[in-house]
Amino acid sequence: MVATLDTKEQEATYLCKAIKENGAEVMLMDVGILTPPRNIKPNITREEVAFAAGTSIDELLKSGNKGKCIEAMILGARRLARKLYDQGEFVGVIGIGGAQGTNIATSVMRELPFGVPKFMVSTIACGKTTFGPFVGTKDVVMMHSVADMQGLNVLTIRVLRVAAAAICGMVREFVSGTSQERKQKVVAMSMLGTTTVGALRAKKLLEEKNFQVVAFHQNGTGGIAMEELIQEGLFDGVMDINLHELADWVVGGLHAAIKDFRLESASKMGLPQVIAPGSIDYSVRGPLDSLPLDLKKRQHVVHNPTLTLVRLSIDEMIAVAKLLADKINRISSPVKVFLPLRGFSYHNREGLELWDPEGNTAFIETLKNNLNKSIPLEEIDAHINDSEFIDVVVSNFVDMLEKAE
Repeated sequence: MVATLDTKEQEATYLCKAIKENGAEVMLMDVGILTPPRNIKPNITREEVAFAAGTSIDELLKSGNKGKCIEAMILGARRLARKLYDQGEFVGVIGIGGAQGTNIATSVMRELPFGVPKFMVSTIACGKTTFGPFVGTKDVVMMHSVADMQGLNVLTIRVLRVAAAAICGMVREFVSGTSQERKQKVVAMSMLGTTTVGALRAKKLLEEKNFQVVAFHQNGTGGIAMEELIQEGLFDGVMDINLHELADWVVGGLHAAIKDFRLESASKMGLPQVIAPGSIDYSVRGPLDSLPLDLKKRQHVVHNPTLTLVRLSIDEMIAVAKLLADKINRISSPVKVFLPLRGFSYHNREGLELWDPEGNTAFIETLKNNLNKSIPLEEIDAHINDSEFIDVVVSNFVDMLEKAE
């Protein structure tokens, strides 16, 4: 449990008791700064957390800088939690708090692998508060405390008891499930709505060959979540047939990859991968009425009332191609690139809203001219969603997976 005991001692004490009543033990980490707890002894003290960050509580208090204090406690808590988890000292995390406690506790949760139970009881898991900074790419469960965590009462007691039952149930499932054998090879696949038809066919073909497919939505977070899970060793190969996050990264769209290592993890892990430029022809923007005039004048599709797909300019397509070539050129694992000559996304097809053959050609030629000649590349006279394209990509991918055995 991660809690600021200078402000949440009473609530943390009660939550510890409720968790023990559910049959689990608690390792309590104090990430408070102002004062030590009076009536409960944490397993990991605030002094230890500060020391792990390379400082001390006294130094932090003397600074008078709340932001610096929180930053240090986040760093120390993450380092200690990761070390203790790797040593097998705990199998789940629960946190309680307001803004400060939520920031610190969820930073610990984001440090841990996928699957490890992570449960945050927070006063700010509500309203217009965005969850992105707290959840990131990890499987964090956030529960709104409804009432402020200021003492024990009929509401906070109920919330804490439910939270205790929830984390204990999650931990029991996690522990019982860790011994399950992996019976199939598992493949990571990128996709987005505008390449769903092709992606679903690829998934079907791979499943028919007894592969398990895990799809990731290229909405800015999904691709980076995929990259992180690749590095955790969850996959045997990567079918990266949607690169939209790279396009939005270049032009500043809403679905830009939240970190810069998109398309880099498979190589680090030595995994075979196939690459195709799915959904790389447009940027995701806000409501049409909110767009500047120059974007409104471009080819576009109103995807829904809040999102507009705007065609990339020729110069932007060239910039994306150069970025993609640079990333592919650094790949050292088995890789093959496939280029669909009749369009990169649902609307990027002859006769539809985002069809721009000149822009597509500029992308293809730039990629080919900047790609190392040692990188296998195949051009296919089909649209990315056509079976004529997908079937060839899947067939090559399966061959690569079999050779990697």
